[in-house]
Amino acid sequence: MWGTGLIGGLIITMRNMLRGPITVKYPYEKLTLPKRARWAVVPTLDASGAPKCTACTACVRACPDHILGLDVTTREDKTKHIGRFSYEIGACMMCGLCVEACPFDAIAMGQDYELAVCSKEALTVDLLVGVDAAAVKRVKPAEKPAPEKPAPSETEVADE
Repeated sequence: MWGTGLIGGLIITMRNMLRGPITVKYPYEKLTLPKRARWAVVPTLDASGAPKCTACTACVRACPDHILGLDVTTREDKTKHIGRFSYEIGACMMCGLCVEACPFDAIAMGQDYELAVCSKEALTVDLLVGVDAAAVKRVKPAEKPAPEKPAPSETEVADE
C-alpha cells in the first residue's frame, strides 16, 4: 500500500521527539562507562602495591603499533629490574592486544577517557620507572593418576 513507509517513518520520529533529550553537559556531568570500555593502558598492582609486571615483553611483542617500550636489565642473581616501561598514548589504537597477551595480568585497559594534552611530549607516558620486576611463580602441575582402562562392554565380550 502506498504511504506505509512514510507513516512508519513518522511514527519513529514522533517516538524519538517524545523521548526527551539524551545529551550530557560534559564537564559538569560525565557518563558512566561500561566495565569493558577500552582506553589507555595502565599497570596493575598486586595486594602489596607492587607492580605485577615480570618483564616478559609479551605485551611489547604483541603490540601491532610498536608503541610499548620496555627497558629491562637482568642482574647476576637472575632477577630483573625495569628501568622504564613507556607507552605512547597518541599512537595507540586501543585494541587491547597487549592486555590479552600478558600472561600475568600486569596491564589493563584503563577507564580514563580524557586523554587530550597540549604538548606532543605529553603523549608518551612512563607506566613504570625504576622498579623491580615481579618474580615468576612457577607452579608444578598436580600429577594426574593414569587413566583407567574402561571395562569391556557386553558386545565386545560376546564378540570374543
